[in-house]
Amino acid sequence: MERATRADVARAAGVAPSTVSLVLNGRGRDVKIAPATIDRVKQAARELNYIPNAAARSLRRGKSHLIALLMAELPDDPFVPVVHTVLTTAMIDIQRRGYLLLPLFQSGDGASDAEVIRGVLGDTQLAGIIRETTSAEAFTSRLLANLGIPVVAMSMIEADPTGSESSLIRIDEGAGVRDVLSDCALVDPATGTGSGRAVFLAGPNTNHARQNPIASAFGTKFTLYSLPDWEPTTAYQAALRLLDEDPSISLIALADDSQAPGVFQAAADLDRSVPADLSILGFGNQDHRSASTLGLTTVEWPLKDMTEAAVTSIINVIEGHSPMTDVHPSASINDAPDGTPIATIPTRPVWRSSVARRA
Repeated sequence: MERATRADVARAAGVAPSTVSLVLNGRGRDVKIAPATIDRVKQAARELNYIPNAAARSLRRGKSHLIALLMAELPDDPFVPVVHTVLTTAMIDIQRRGYLLLPLFQSGDGASDAEVIRGVLGDTQLAGIIRETTSAEAFTSRLLANLGIPVVAMSMIEADPTGSESSLIRIDEGAGVRDVLSDCALVDPATGTGSGRAVFLAGPNTNHARQNPIASAFGTKFTLYSLPDWEPTTAYQAALRLLDEDPSISLIALADDSQAPGVFQAAADLDRSVPADLSILGFGNQDHRSASTLGLTTVEWPLKDMTEAAVTSIINVIEGHSPMTDVHPSASINDAPDGTPIATIPTRPVWRSSVARRA
């Protein structure tokens, strides 16, 4: 079946081909085309399944509507929900704003991976790039700096600008943790000092800052343990050993909710009541059903908010507006020392029953 052309739509609607172009490019009202004619052209385009040639349109208008999302390749577990949230949010929000998404993944495989990304970015006409910088490769910063198109960085952690971006959207990991501690029965409200001992179970990477409020509250009674993976069984073995060796542990905090089932099982096996004898604090709230079943008090990781803010910021830059115009209602805005505007989105507490709460 032959593809419908602009001329086909013009004949079906009884107008000139130039009128079809003006209507489908969204300029019909600007040039005073009658509303009935606009409706007739759009109806003809729908009936003929006419899709304008994006490449030709970009050349004519000198403008691309393609936005790349460059993400680090994350391990399958527990980050499948993370990638899903970021990708689907970006895809839906970018499309709603009249643009299209090109997802790209940067792994740590070295030169071959770098060449693939360099080739795609160099050969594709892009309006802009959203770059996820949580685990980014260094070569990407140099590459993007030389492309001459807008770049907005977004980070799932408390990161600083890399120097190649128009703006940075990041997450304040500690905000929700601080909110939990401010209402936690283990922490003296007058001094902010925790009672008992606190343990933070990290995963293979410890570049996050979500443990910092707990370290500040418990001081010398705080310990961070880095585990080799995110598996509940690994968290179970670690928690079982730690709780058996040190009955004074009053709080176990987790880098990710995926570790929680193992810690709950360890507490049950040692007859430690949650939260009367032991408080358990998660992070993420990506699997609401599992967290609710456990009764896990956790911290909401605002990945959807972060992605929506990054989409708004890159489109602001593409369309000639300030990067932070209407970027997100919960974001705090400031400038880095180099002048890069930064929007920081806070995490939020999700109270259930696993942390002892002040009466």
